[in-house]
Amino acid sequence: MKVNISAVAYLNAAPFIYGLQRSPFIESVALSLDIPAISAQKLLSGEADIALTPVAAIPQHSDFSVVTDYCIGATGEVASVAIFARAAIDRLHTIYLDSHSRTSAALAQLLAREHWHISPRFAPLKRYDSAAELEEGAGYLLIGDKTFAARRRFTHAYDLAQAWIAYTGKPFVFAAWVAKRGVPPSVVAQLNDALRSGVNHIEEVCSEAQPRYPEVDVTEYLTGNISYPLDAAKRAGMEAFLRIKN
Repeated sequence: MKVNISAVAYLNAAPFIYGLQRSPFIESVALSLDIPAISAQKLLSGEADIALTPVAAIPQHSDFSVVTDYCIGATGEVASVAIFARAAIDRLHTIYLDSHSRTSAALAQLLAREHWHISPRFAPLKRYDSAAELEEGAGYLLIGDKTFAARRRFTHAYDLAQAWIAYTGKPFVFAAWVAKRGVPPSVVAQLNDALRSGVNHIEEVCSEAQPRYPEVDVTEYLTGNISYPLDAAKRAGMEAFLRIKN
């Protein structure tokens, strides 16, 4: 019986996918590539045994646990999670929230309250092409690959990882690998090995991905903006976020 694994279909997860697809472990895996919110939903519904899960959606009970030594994190500017606007952050009356990740939406609201000290109206962004309409006085929280084109349309971009680090001094974890209870340790170990292999072959990952993202410096993004090891500092940042957001 195969292990159902949900990963993220964004460029930032490319090293993980690279490692998985080139590992013997892939023969034992049913892999799906989803938006972060769907990965979390599949984990909670039982459709996935393991998922790359937005941190804000990590179930806070004993049926689930964070596994592997890897994550989608940032120790500086993350570049692909930002509030885009045509005005300064303190002049925004509304911020439309990308529904693809609960973590980024929760982080934006936390930073508005605690770091920027603003009180805009928050509303769901129902259509992503509506961000092109550039409503006066509105900001748009966007995540993932859609941010690459957004940077050309807006005059202001407020990077959420950068703002979090300025506020707390801690790195930020956007998503971590979470397994439901009963997944064998041997499966987790094989997944961890596959992820490590992908991260260790980052140059090959960048070369393979670059033609699909001609508008992005893939090497700069995957090696300079995204930080993959789930180390002690990132765990502390993750715990701080889960504590403060509530």
